Amino acid sequence: PDRCCLRMERINVLTRHMCAATWSEVVQEALPGVSIVKVEDLYEIKRRNPNLRILDVREDKEVARMPLPPWLNPIHIGRGVLEREAETRLPDRNQEIVCVCAGGMRSVKTADTLQKLGYKKVHSLKTGASSLCAGHPLAYPGVRNGFQEAVGNTPLIRLNRLSEETGCEILGKAEYMNPGGSVKDRPALQLILDAEARGLIKPGGTITEATSGNTGIGLAHVCNARGYKLVCCMPSIMAVEKQNTLKQLGAKLVLTKPMPLKDPVSGKPNMEHYHNLAPLLAEEGRKRGENIFCVNQWNNTANRMAHYLTTGPEILQQCGGKVDVFCAATGTGGTIGGVSRYLKQNSPRTKVFLLDCHGSALYNWASTGDKGTEKVLAGERWCNKPKMDPGSSPVTEGIGNSIVTENMEGLLDYIDGARQVEDADAIRMVFRLLHEEGVFVGGSAGLNVVGAVKLAKELGPGHTIVTVLCDSGFRYGSKFFNKKWMEEKGLLQHLPAEHQVGIV
Repeated sequence: PDRCCLRMERINVLTRHMCAATWSEVVQEALPGVSIVKVEDLYEIKRRNPNLRILDVREDKEVARMPLPPWLNPIHIGRGVLEREAETRLPDRNQEIVCVCAGGMRSVKTADTLQKLGYKKVHSLKTGASSLCAGHPLAYPGVRNGFQEAVGNTPLIRLNRLSEETGCEILGKAEYMNPGGSVKDRPALQLILDAEARGLIKPGGTITEATSGNTGIGLAHVCNARGYKLVCCMPSIMAVEKQNTLKQLGAKLVLTKPMPLKDPVSGKPNMEHYHNLAPLLAEEGRKRGENIFCVNQWNNTANRMAHYLTTGPEILQQCGGKVDVFCAATGTGGTIGGVSRYLKQNSPRTKVFLLDCHGSALYNWASTGDKGTEKVLAGERWCNKPKMDPGSSPVTEGIGNSIVTENMEGLLDYIDGARQVEDADAIRMVFRLLHEEGVFVGGSAGLNVVGAVKLAKELGPGHTIVTVLCDSGFRYGSKFFNKKWMEEKGLLQHLPAEHQVGIV
């Protein structure tokens, strides 16, 4: 108000317009000395005066998202630097100028400031910049600008049958609806943006990463959109659908054998383990002078930050601020690490539970903090039944790795407990969600929903429980709908006959 020179005699303007007009109109009337023009007026002025300058005073990100048409020859001066830059960018004070902003309010203030600086012919566009972009698809709020803006804001789906059975609201965050098909699109984008901001990767460079599939797929999309090459190190036992997708997206795929992170006898790192191989490739490339960087989702807390900035706020907003329980399994620790921090800081009453599969040591670590378990988690030895052991039943991929990552540091301060889920229960839930809810998800999502139902039964009716539907079942067709594979893993027997339709 001080900048707008509002005095007491103008208060009647505010009160008269508060409910009936936009703030831009209030400011326009509060500064009657500023010439206000409509879009059609601007076009007429431009026809009459080809030297008219359009001064775009939107924020940088707004300009990048929806640039003004080039034929208008706009000048962009950011917020806070107008008085310093106007003299050099607009040296002729007799030049006619039209100020444009996102909504109309800032352009009025800018026009007023320019008049005070001595500019003779200054106007303010009555409406926002989008009115000059008629026909530009980004002028419409439903349109997302490229892959980056399409990530996130996924729906929260009520699982009706399970909600009715438990008397609780069982809600699944439909992360398989991200443009790259999984929850990992969020950290993939954040990891690249963070590396760019810190100068760790330059245009046209190469990204390396260790992945069980989904983060690699998310990174491949981001790399294609932003002009990078991608090398993914991945265990050979991961679903063939993920392997093929990475190749189709243009990533170079390096498959590794299942093995302990460290040699159980010598304690030395197994450099052929996919966790160790990806950073090694980047390190060797840098020694050769290459523009290459390993984003390292495991120990790069930009992973956790992605969920703190987006997933957590979305869940709380979508639930109207009432979330009794959030539960999720973990691999890198990014999802539960980021969401738990956000929820505990903004909804302290919310309980958070870590879910884990058998064959992983995370459950013991989260529930007891056992020192022996911590040695396992530190990678000094692998747990008794390694998740990556081809003899186990890998219903879930990418979780239960028995490693405390940097993203999980401090996690015990933000969770209220842990629950363990059997592979048989997880696979049963995958097919139940498909045939009873019409929701087709992978094994990790099945495990998450089993955990949510367990907690609902423990707590009793009337609670709202949120979990994550990590990815789609389409990525596991060669396993879950392969009769031979299901029989070999002893899983087919756990499905009712009506749910075995399509398994061949």
